[in-house]
Amino acid sequence: MKAVVIGGGSIGKRHSNNLNDLGIETRIVDVDEIKNIDNILEDNLFDIGLVCSPNIYHIEHCIKLATHNIPIFCEKPFYSTDVGLEQLLSIVEDRKLTTMVGCNLRFNPKIEAINPNAKYINVYFGYDLKKWRPNTNHLKSYSANKHLGGGVLLDVIHELDYLYSRFGSIKDISYIKDRLTDITNDTEDLVVGRVIFNNGTIADFTLNYLSETYQRYYDVLDEGVLKRVDVRVDNKDYVNQIKHFIECVQLARQSTNNFREAHGLLKSII
Repeated sequence: MKAVVIGGGSIGKRHSNNLNDLGIETRIVDVDEIKNIDNILEDNLFDIGLVCSPNIYHIEHCIKLATHNIPIFCEKPFYSTDVGLEQLLSIVEDRKLTTMVGCNLRFNPKIEAINPNAKYINVYFGYDLKKWRPNTNHLKSYSANKHLGGGVLLDVIHELDYLYSRFGSIKDISYIKDRLTDITNDTEDLVVGRVIFNNGTIADFTLNYLSETYQRYYDVLDEGVLKRVDVRVDNKDYVNQIKHFIECVQLARQSTNNFREAHGLLKSII
């Protein structure tokens, strides 16, 4: 099996390393090669493609892969603007391509353990954006720039995604978002909100770029008391996620978070 990874940032390199460890030959197409992507795709027989470019380019790059009949794994969020979305969905569905949006926390044991019948859950993520990507200028990252599809709401969509995966369709969602500091150029650094699911579960959530130390947890109502569970990201989550995608490609079936499902969440949010 041979894979192409569009985007050579930290997440693209992580996926590439994991694929190599699984014995899959990988070709990274970095930002300075994007203009030649059509030639690269035409000159190589890729079995799978991963889109790890800035959020604003996700749909454009997914369309490139789809038109070459390549099953697609797209990093979260699926999109930050829906320009080209219907075209993309039409292509992948007409050609029956396996698709997946990468939300690795779905494969974390602490998330898989959440009772889908829980009545209430409060989720939290916070970390100082300046500390996210060592040896880089955080203000040049997509996170800090609206024109690149940044902002903590979509950047940290993991929390809303795992709630969606455990509790199902959303009945109502409300939130406030704001830029309280200069840690970003023009994107929100704080979001606070509430989701009510059709199964009756109520979920409160807080996402921010501001916490001095890394914090990711949920408080879930269990046997009449709120119990806190700390969530730590492990590379095993990423590996199990990509293994799931590869298995779905080999069996010619859809993944647990295909493009339609990911769109279902995003259309509720933005």
